[in-house]
Amino acid sequence: MEVIDLTQVPAVDNHCHGVTQDQAFEYVTGWRRAFTESADPSMPRDHVTTTSFYRRLIRTLADFLGCEPEEEAVFAARTEKNGRELTHELLLAANVEALLLDTGFPPPEEVFPVPELGQIGDCRAEPMLRLEVLMEDLLAEYDSLEEMREALAAALDDVRGQGYVALKSIAAYRTGLDIREWPREEAEESFHEYRRTAGAGSARLVHKPLLDTLLHVTFAQASRQEIPVQFHVGYGDADTDLLLGNPLYLRPVLQRPDYRGMPVVLLHECYPYTRQGGYLAAVYENAYLDLSYGIPLLGYGEMLSFTRAALGVAPSSKLMYSSDGIGAPELHWMSAIDGRRVLGEALGEMVAHGELDLPEAEAAGESVLRGNATRLYRL
Repeated sequence: MEVIDLTQVPAVDNHCHGVTQDQAFEYVTGWRRAFTESADPSMPRDHVTTTSFYRRLIRTLADFLGCEPEEEAVFAARTEKNGRELTHELLLAANVEALLLDTGFPPPEEVFPVPELGQIGDCRAEPMLRLEVLMEDLLAEYDSLEEMREALAAALDDVRGQGYVALKSIAAYRTGLDIREWPREEAEESFHEYRRTAGAGSARLVHKPLLDTLLHVTFAQASRQEIPVQFHVGYGDADTDLLLGNPLYLRPVLQRPDYRGMPVVLLHECYPYTRQGGYLAAVYENAYLDLSYGIPLLGYGEMLSFTRAALGVAPSSKLMYSSDGIGAPELHWMSAIDGRRVLGEALGEMVAHGELDLPEAEAAGESVLRGNATRLYRL
């Protein structure tokens, strides 16, 4: 079987986060925290080193840094470089054409500003607007739900004009993806409950009728402007109730004729719901499936499995590469290496099975790595 060579294809990372400016970790356990989604302190201390992702990272990074493939040697070699130098070298080696950055996390004061990160990586860098952060900011200013709805609509009136290429929602690990329409009375009650909890010091928007209501305001604006909306789906933040992160919950939104102008990007290959996400991308014109090779932090075989599943059900014109890299630049870099390798192997299998010829497989690889995102986000 021939593996399709995609090593020279530049990557558009259609969903990632900023790189922290301070890459100096006093202890190796602090560095390990970048490679687990668990909030349990025992995970980086006792278990991260036994994951297939981490073992692969150590070996690959050792080769890049020119040191022994042992954790201590790799940690020492990366510690010799400052955050800017390390990020520059890794992003250049990853052959990144563009980074589309969720600016909602980490806090902006901790990471390289978006334009500066593009300069460091010698690539394009574009921001995306995290909706729940915007909503929480506006909720602090208005005393009625109607005022809040109007303010949100106004804030989203010209998304591209504000410099954003997409919107992003984390509703999956706030209240779930079963986004409903609520009676006005329940939405009003939820608004006032949020204001009470915010006044008591908790401004986190986890009030489902309110969040759902505000998301529908967003969908109307996104559809009118044909601006993509990314949704966290499946494996990710430790807050996630994975049962409520199933992309099939978004089916009513995708079925709405008045929302058809809104491209919906299902992130993280919806892992472990890749087939469900692929189904939605195959059935609904405005649904797209993101293939993230950084987070979730998986072994090679599992990445190959979800890539096969995605290519097996969804049109390749609906699939897009990402890293979901956050904090440590190794995630942005390693994802690009793994993504090209895994995608090349999966496409090679399709050639061997007579589903594609070699030029078609090469074209599909280029589309997933950069072409589809370039078109969708109007880069």
